[in-house]
Amino acid sequence: MFDAGNLQKGQTVLILGASGGVGTMAIQLAKEQGATVVGVASEQNHQYMKELGADHTIKYKDTHIGDAVKEIFPDGVDLIFDCASGETLQQSLVALKPNGKLVSILNQGQDLDKGIDFTYVFVEPNSSQLDRLRELADAGKLKVLVSQTYTLQEAAEAMKQIETKHTTGKIVIIP
Repeated sequence: MFDAGNLQKGQTVLILGASGGVGTMAIQLAKEQGATVVGVASEQNHQYMKELGADHTIKYKDTHIGDAVKEIFPDGVDLIFDCASGETLQQSLVALKPNGKLVSILNQGQDLDKGIDFTYVFVEPNSSQLDRLRELADAGKLKVLVSQTYTLQEAAEAMKQIETKHTTGKIVIIP
């Protein structure tokens, strides 16, 4: 959101898949930056997203996400941070401001209009970013929900859960 999306204080970010592991971190980091956050996830996760700092929540089922965003922000959002892709992403594109930015950790851009300011980000370790996350966690400003733990022998089950794309927070495999 920050390196690729240049999210700034006072801007608005739409986070797709906001109740998952990356999305929950994104909500908190965007709020720490001073951004207004709109989180998209199932309705059962709306209170959780609000507790993390989301200013607005939108359910993805039976809702056109882009239209719902435009009801809140008629001019659109500055940044879409995509942690869900698929139909959720396609619907949201109408809510991106003309000079807005789209950053995805899933979609590599093949199905996107070439006129969109788009960056695909492959998540990789970065020691300075990890140190900043540690500082925020130590200060109590970053919460990490571990929704499920698995043993190493149960790693295949853990992967099946992740593949459902319906995991709230993080899954941890314990050796």
